[in-house]
Amino acid sequence: MGRDSVSRVVPTTGMRGGLGRTLLTAFLSLTLIPLSLIGWYALIQSQRSLQAELTRKLEAIGDSKAQYLNNWIAERRMRLETLPWDSAREDRTFWTGLQVQLPEVQGIVFFAADGQRLTQTWGDCAPVSANAVRGPVLDLSTADPVLWLRHSASILAVCLRAQALEALLSTDQSGAAYQVYLEQEGRLWPARESGLSSYPGVSEMNRTTPRGQEVMRAYHPLLDLGVGLVVQEAQATLLEAQERMASTLIAFVLAVTLATTGIAAIVIRQITRPVIRLTEAALDMAEGNLDQHVVVTSRDEIGILTYVFNEMAADLKSLYDDLEAKVVERTRMLQQANYQIQRRAIQLQATQEVSQAMTSIRDPELLLRRVAELIRTNFAYMAVAIYIPEPGGGEIRCRALSPADAEWPAIARPGDGSLIERALRKNATQMESHSTNESVEWYRRTFTRLAVPMRMSDQTLGVLAISSAEREGIQQDELQVLDLLANQLAVALDNARVYDRELLAKKQLEEAEAFKLRFLANMSHELREPLNQVLGFSRLMLKGLDGELTPTQREDLQRIYDSGQRLLALINDLLDISQLQAGLMELQFEPVDLGELITSVMPTASALVRGKAIELVMDVAESIPPVRADHTRIRQTLVRLLTNAAKYTEKGGITLRAWADAEQAYVSVRDTGIGIPPEDRERIFESFTKSGHLAGQRNTGAGLGLALSKEFIALHGGHIWVESEEGKGSTFTFSLPFYKPDEATTAE
Repeated sequence: MGRDSVSRVVPTTGMRGGLGRTLLTAFLSLTLIPLSLIGWYALIQSQRSLQAELTRKLEAIGDSKAQYLNNWIAERRMRLETLPWDSAREDRTFWTGLQVQLPEVQGIVFFAADGQRLTQTWGDCAPVSANAVRGPVLDLSTADPVLWLRHSASILAVCLRAQALEALLSTDQSGAAYQVYLEQEGRLWPARESGLSSYPGVSEMNRTTPRGQEVMRAYHPLLDLGVGLVVQEAQATLLEAQERMASTLIAFVLAVTLATTGIAAIVIRQITRPVIRLTEAALDMAEGNLDQHVVVTSRDEIGILTYVFNEMAADLKSLYDDLEAKVVERTRMLQQANYQIQRRAIQLQATQEVSQAMTSIRDPELLLRRVAELIRTNFAYMAVAIYIPEPGGGEIRCRALSPADAEWPAIARPGDGSLIERALRKNATQMESHSTNESVEWYRRTFTRLAVPMRMSDQTLGVLAISSAEREGIQQDELQVLDLLANQLAVALDNARVYDRELLAKKQLEEAEAFKLRFLANMSHELREPLNQVLGFSRLMLKGLDGELTPTQREDLQRIYDSGQRLLALINDLLDISQLQAGLMELQFEPVDLGELITSVMPTASALVRGKAIELVMDVAESIPPVRADHTRIRQTLVRLLTNAAKYTEKGGITLRAWADAEQAYVSVRDTGIGIPPEDRERIFESFTKSGHLAGQRNTGAGLGLALSKEFIALHGGHIWVESEEGKGSTFTFSLPFYKPDEATTAE
């Protein structure tokens, strides 16, 4: 490494270096940012505390004023209502005496009970509308406040002097900064200013008057008088306190900033001086002067860094002589490593493409042909062949060859000693190679034939054969990649074969399922015909058409009839299940009124709970839009739910409820029965499944009712679910979409 005479500008000691500025900035940031945040938080909390205190003061003033105003109005009303108005209405001397007793009364206007204004009028009263008779007790909409009273068959509009009412609202403390108003229908009285339109709460903060003045307000409603009391005070005092606190905080932060800057400058100077000396020595070493030694002046981290720097400078000086030779050697090794990395990258990319083909192709023959083609093109081989043993362990036949005219045998046999046979027999990779004797290194080639067994667990499913003409031959890392590809191909081939077997099994299973459904449907039809005859003749006998029966005969015959009915219901359910599973169920959709449908099933529900201490309740919301449904199937669903509720409820109540939202209608059946355990709340909607806590009980059914109900609701585009608590009852709810005229009326 040579030296040059280029002059370098090195930093000097002091605060002019970038390190000093960085440290100073970090020091100030760590000091000022937390301090500013704490001050800001304290200022916000102080502002909130002042606002809360002012709000409480205004609310207390409002409560006091409201109570005083209520008492004042109540006293005037009581005195006025107790006067004999019916006899004194024409007596003017009575009015003169009333003015002496109640000087705040300015005038009185009389109205009949129906609101018709009478001719009697006392004093000076602004025009009062007869339409206001039914208005609030204290009316502030006229020029003078009006107090409405009822006395016997008369209604009195008592006009109060505005000055008297204003005196009640005036501040009772010298220098008080708050004002008091009465509010009615969004208007203030007295009309010093306007702008109050609504009061959603007891207090409303941070309001602005029409003059732009920020105020705090509290509102107290006087419901008996039909008005509200508003107390407001300017926020000037609050703002002055906040400004003083902010000024104090800013001054404190500035003082801390100045002190921190001075201390940081001294500390940073002590840190940067030895760092600058190290920097100057490093720059000299960069110019070629390796004979550097920096004096260690401390035992801290910078002193340790200086010591290590001196050791490094000594090591660099000792290694300088043989550095060029090491650079050449490392360059050669780096080139070789780069070549291997590039080759490995190409192989990995090819492996990825082959693996994608293996996972995406399910046909075994197509899989083998595609993999052979991909391996040959991506690895640049002369030929690739894949051999698969025939069943029975005889011939080993070539199933894929790329290109098609490659020189690989079509068949290999056990014991023929070929490369394919040895790889399959020994379950290990077999290779044959020979090189050309060209005089020029560039034209020399190594011809290699390779057979890699395709292993999966302890089985060998085939052989992957390779022909290569690379100059270096096939390397060890390439053998590892090919072995990995052969094993992946074995797994992919086995998966493809399993996939074929699964398709065949699925087809056979579908055929068996279709046969089962046809058999079930046919047997259901065949069973119903003789069962209907049994039910018909037993019904005739119960009616006495074939002669009188003894009580024992009638009881036995009734049992036969009831059992037949249950058996017929079970057969009908089986037929419905078979039709649903076979896709043959047809629904006749039409607009259905849920209220009428629920009313029609109530007699059936009453019969189900007859003889039990059960209260049957129907709760149907008004104006439920028609739903799109098959009337018969929804009625069957309701009857099934009611039957289950009555079966498992001994006392309490059963409530049938219907309501709707903006999108669909809902129907629920709630009972106070035994309830359903959490682990059974999903299973009960499966065919031939009953809740586990019902095991051993009689007459619990075959477990088809809820399964059919779920299927019917699903065909309607709805949903059914259950909410239950053991020992307290269950609630079954289902939803149905609203009817739309443009939808089809029949669905399969």
